[in-house]
Amino acid sequence: MADAETFDPTIVEMRPVVAACAIDELDFARMYEDNLSLLVAIAMRKFQVPEPDAEGLAHEVFFSYLKRKNEIRDLHPWLIGAICHASRYFWRQNGRRTEQLDHSRAVLRPDPASAGILDSLPAQLAAGEILELLPPRYQEILRLRYYEGYSIQEIADYLGVTAKYTQKLVSKCLRRAEQVYNAASARKKP
Repeated sequence: MADAETFDPTIVEMRPVVAACAIDELDFARMYEDNLSLLVAIAMRKFQVPEPDAEGLAHEVFFSYLKRKNEIRDLHPWLIGAICHASRYFWRQNGRRTEQLDHSRAVLRPDPASAGILDSLPAQLAAGEILELLPPRYQEILRLRYYEGYSIQEIADYLGVTAKYTQKLVSKCLRRAEQVYNAASARKKP
């Protein structure tokens, strides 16, 4: 124990500050580890930022957090908003520096999303037209199953019914869509 003669007030004042810094560093390290992969994934998946650039953007977000940590009320939404903003800014800056693609090179590397579109587009248009002619409940069920890729069990949970009933309901919707398609194609024939 320190007595009045050996008591140094600067040492006592420094101990809590050092402990607070150590706690802040541990909190930041934990927050960094917990959120780095999420921020990189958002930048890559939602904004198609290349991985090395996405990691750099995430680090910029953490640096910005360190500057503003006293102003931030809710950390998780702030981090997500910051990475979205940084990703958009990244593309605004890089969009200005991109050169126009040479047409001859573009023909050599077609867009994978449009490969085979001439074969599938008429079917997709016909399916969309038929879907519009169905009752709203049938439209929703077929949209969930075939456009959004929900499983039978997921649709059952969404509708609050059993999976067996949902399978029958999907089959019923498909039969009805087929009837509407056949009736529409019979009307179009001269």
